[in-house]
Amino acid sequence: MYICFVIICASRRTDIPAFHSEWMMNRLKAGYVLVRNPVVENVVFRIDLNPKSVDCIYFMSKDPRPMIRHIDEITEMGHNVLFQVTVNPYGRDLEPGVPDVALVADGFKELSKKIGKERILWRYDPVLFDKRYGRKYHERKFGLLCEELSEYTNRCIFGFLDVYDKFDKSTASERLYDSSDSDRNWFMGMAGETAREHGMSLSWCCSPQPVNEYGIDNRGCIDRETMLSLGIPFEDVPGNTRKGCRCVRNIDIGAYDSCLHNCAYCYANSVSPQGRSSKIYDSASDMLYGSLKNTDTVRELTERRLRITDF
Repeated sequence: MYICFVIICASRRTDIPAFHSEWMMNRLKAGYVLVRNPVVENVVFRIDLNPKSVDCIYFMSKDPRPMIRHIDEITEMGHNVLFQVTVNPYGRDLEPGVPDVALVADGFKELSKKIGKERILWRYDPVLFDKRYGRKYHERKFGLLCEELSEYTNRCIFGFLDVYDKFDKSTASERLYDSSDSDRNWFMGMAGETAREHGMSLSWCCSPQPVNEYGIDNRGCIDRETMLSLGIPFEDVPGNTRKGCRCVRNIDIGAYDSCLHNCAYCYANSVSPQGRSSKIYDSASDMLYGSLKNTDTVRELTERRLRITDF
């Protein structure tokens, strides 16, 4: 079975707009990218980035500002562009490398004006609770962000914290724990009502249960409804990036352990912040980080002929 339509995700594994925008532009100009398989390390995919082969590039970021100046050039190439931007109200104790929320919100608004509010989604994720970030905190901050961003997007997506064994124990991760059912239900009630008041739809990423009673949609992040509304072709096969994922089929071109936001709750980093910052990134490289080895096998994923078992 073959995928007929290609959506590029850039990326769940790292923040390409924030840290690797020049590399991304060089790959788009070259028309292809090399991506190492994160599971089978000696397999490298060569992915066609020609606009005739790609139906949409879906950027994910916590700071899209470095990419904004490239948007006109990307669209002039013939690419369809969508963004999902995380705007969280947390401090440096949890997000040490993320710019101040006011700066990220400004970038969000600037980007929305350039590409249109229907092409940008606000992510409020992860929702976590501790002594500093309690119910009153979320109620106030979520309300303020809804008020600020509702003119610039139609939709917000949230997710609750997932606790991973690989959290960096030297960070604030000892404060990270699964939220209670009571806290989750409270947040969904509060956020669902607040989003509606500001004219936004609200979705729970990878929701394990129907949540319609709160006015919350069961939709994916890269969802079929958005693709249909924008006329973007897509393969209606679950992305299956994790349990409960409802995203349509997409191909991630990022690399783990290459994001410098250093968030305490991040699942995409396993080495220390010092180890990530010491890596040398070459914006001219075919691959986001590293290079081909003699032992690597390169598999071509090109001209829309992408078997669903390949990636």
